[in-house]
Amino acid sequence: MRKIPQQQRSKELVARLVDATAQSIRINGMDKFTTHHVAELAGVSVGSLYQYFDSREDLIEAMLDMVTLNLRAGLNKLVLEKTTDLRDMVEKSVHFGMGFLRADDGLAVELVRNWYRLPTQNVVRLLQDTLLDFMRMYLLKNPLASNPERLQIRSFVIANAIVFTMIRAISEPSPFITDEELELELVEMVVSFLNA
Repeated sequence: MRKIPQQQRSKELVARLVDATAQSIRINGMDKFTTHHVAELAGVSVGSLYQYFDSREDLIEAMLDMVTLNLRAGLNKLVLEKTTDLRDMVEKSVHFGMGFLRADDGLAVELVRNWYRLPTQNVVRLLQDTLLDFMRMYLLKNPLASNPERLQIRSFVIANAIVFTMIRAISEPSPFITDEELELELVEMVVSFLNA
């Protein structure tokens, strides 16, 4: 039997603990997930968990790093698509965002419901930077009629408007708007704002 180096075993254990954190949050919600439950789901002792993470907050931060990496991979695919049509770019981006929030059996919804308590600045910064990349790609072929120097400001406003609107809609237990209606309105808002 081949021996697995200690460093690789450590990485695998950390990955299992991060995955177990996500699973525990899905099952119990943010308020009721515990390090004991995470250790149990990962198949390790609580002592082993504490060799790698000092607290449940550290587990949450590591899990958010994993979510951010997955989000980055999906957004990078969008940025690399060969489209310069503004509406198409916005539609794909908004649809991707809603799909990402709805895709993981409730984890994103639980995170969204608790976003104000979490260290989400990296996720929001990633969304803003990606939107800025999209806008730069669009501007290479379609210069804005006025104030292209305000691109960074516009991307900040748009990214936050989209993110917080999605957060608000998804965190509602009984939303008054469907995902499809929300996507359509967000696309209209962004396209109108950029063409103004």
